[in-house]
Amino acid sequence: MPEVGDYEQYVHQDLRSAIVGFGKMGILHSGILNMLAPGLVKAAVDRSRLMKIGASRLIKGVNFYNDLDKMLRKETPDIVYVTTPVQFHKDIVDMLLKTNVKYVFLEKPPTVTHQQLVSLVEEMRTDQTVMVGLQKRYALPFRHAKMLLSDGILGEITKVSAYIRSADMQGPVSRSQTIGRGALLDLGIHLVDLLLWIFDVCAVEASICHKIYGTTDDRFEMQLRTTKNVEVTADVTWSDNEYRWPETRLEISGTRGVLRATEDYVRVELTEKHISLGNETRLALYKPHYYQGVPPVNLADPEYTLENLHLLFCIFSGTEPLTSLRNVSSTMNIIDELYAKAIQ
Repeated sequence: MPEVGDYEQYVHQDLRSAIVGFGKMGILHSGILNMLAPGLVKAAVDRSRLMKIGASRLIKGVNFYNDLDKMLRKETPDIVYVTTPVQFHKDIVDMLLKTNVKYVFLEKPPTVTHQQLVSLVEEMRTDQTVMVGLQKRYALPFRHAKMLLSDGILGEITKVSAYIRSADMQGPVSRSQTIGRGALLDLGIHLVDLLLWIFDVCAVEASICHKIYGTTDDRFEMQLRTTKNVEVTADVTWSDNEYRWPETRLEISGTRGVLRATEDYVRVELTEKHISLGNETRLALYKPHYYQGVPPVNLADPEYTLENLHLLFCIFSGTEPLTSLRNVSSTMNIIDELYAKAIQ
């Protein structure tokens, strides 16, 4: 990623950013941005009057508002981060695009449905950019895994199995009841996006929805197929007590061996030596190997810093983000299809 090694030349662009939704993710992104380029965040919007009062006393140099329209009339942000619940995304981004905001960062999931995403893409001008916070594409172990697979180290890929699991939800989730979609949309979108990006998934073979605590999915099983006719099996849950921290895992089997990857490592076992492994048959690399040279912004996993660097780099270079709204349209299309075909 060229935006890592030479980040100092573009993080200090003369930009003004604003955050809409000053909850956990809004605070995280504002912290990362201001550590990369002090003073980059100029404004924040949150409907909670208590949040506005408290945050304004603790955080200096940021103007706080409880109304988006008022913020847009008073400020002139170049970038607006939208980190509100997903049911508000479409209306907020719609307003930002119509008020000529040029760059929007939209936390995942981008919209509730694929059709909502399509309508936003159709509304965007050619000089406007919306980037989606699907940060697993920026996790270096997954990027390395994709590169190794492109080099053909496994020979012909015969099977892919994958999961994303967490213990975040141990009861009914009110926001998912409101929109009628749960773990697959909120958490599983990361896994679906990785599978499409790395393996070119093109079809949903089957899906099963498990409702544990409420009326929406807390666990989802899926069977997918790639354009090369490889079977992909995957499962998603946010209610697994065995996972203190969320984990995403890929296991890829091929005619020459096996590759396993998570946010923390890449491990490869081959039946014969390959030049991509330095003429070895085994490889094991971990986080300390991957993130040397990344800015020391220790607020969350490095992939969050890398996705923010990527947006700043794309603004600097005039290029389209890897996870632009257009580029993740197929991900939301598969999400819709999984829900439509799900056996309950």
